[in-house]
Amino acid sequence: MRISAVTATPIAIPLERPFHWRSGVQEGANLVLFTVETDDGAIGYGESICEDSAAVESYGLLMARSFVGRSPGEVEAILGELWREGRWRFTPRFSQQVLSGIETACWDALGKGLGVPASTFLGGRVHDEVDFMAFPQGDTAEELARDAAALATQGYRVVYLKVGRGDRDDEEIVGAVREAIGPEPLLRLDPNEAWDVPGAVDAIRRLEAYDLDWVEQPVPAGNVSGLAWVRRSVETKIAADQAVHTTAELRAVLEQEAADAIVLGSHESGGLWRWRQMAYLAESHGIPMNRHACVESAISTFAALQVLGCLPNQTLGNQAMHHLLSEQLVTTPIEIAGGRVAVPTAPGLGFELDLDAVGRARDRHERQGPY
Repeated sequence: MRISAVTATPIAIPLERPFHWRSGVQEGANLVLFTVETDDGAIGYGESICEDSAAVESYGLLMARSFVGRSPGEVEAILGELWREGRWRFTPRFSQQVLSGIETACWDALGKGLGVPASTFLGGRVHDEVDFMAFPQGDTAEELARDAAALATQGYRVVYLKVGRGDRDDEEIVGAVREAIGPEPLLRLDPNEAWDVPGAVDAIRRLEAYDLDWVEQPVPAGNVSGLAWVRRSVETKIAADQAVHTTAELRAVLEQEAADAIVLGSHESGGLWRWRQMAYLAESHGIPMNRHACVESAISTFAALQVLGCLPNQTLGNQAMHHLLSEQLVTTPIEIAGGRVAVPTAPGLGFELDLDAVGRARDRHERQGPY
């Protein structure tokens, strides 16, 4: 089985409602769908997140030259060639974001070609089920609390809340959500690097009154020593997210004991294989792995399930955001019961692509460009 072609399709999908977070308001998802075809007829799909789809498409098709003619299972060899012979290593974070969609599509094609789920190649499943977070949406404290209460009644064990928006009162929002969900669900906060070190310590100490589980990436990503200082200064657990994209970055966080949990996904780490390896590195330090989500489609969630099923150190409340989209790109539903989702056992990543939905998303992108 050899890869015969790699193609890229820029797409745009509106969200059901505006997504409010520290960096502003997002109205839709910009994605590039990568398709990997093999000489025996297997077709795999993966997606890359983006701001500028033209840049991701262009970079991706250049990277694809290293994939064509190779087996879709030769990922380690292909990655070695890319980082050794190209200039991709000069922009590792962006390169990995682009690469993720192609690499994921390889595992989908390989699994379909051999008739087995992609988890087969990622160590094999140790979990049949994955727990996902409740992610309340809204702008005001009242809106967020109302949505959180509805999700809590569905049995979610973890509620995940964006904070750190300068024009909003974090304590009002956190207090309203905690009151709405009651004492049982774990409450996690994500300010998305909004605070400096003393500001983070002050904010977390103040918000600890609402029984927090952890605070994710409270300070800028490059300040690992500052993240470690915050962790030593508060009672609440600290999770590293934007601080960890590359293996070297993860090693720095682990060596400085800067986090109680790592929040990472395939888009940041460059695909399923490296994410799996980085999860093992975290596990060797006794640190759990939580899946990071972006504004993405269910394709990314299906891919994540294949990895999460193989991680002994996965946490509760893994992240998912595909449900925020107004239309899905797959015909295979993700059945969520109180946050719990079964790991798919169908070949590849476990989904069937909705070609009509992809066509609509492609046409939308051609008409209006990226969001």
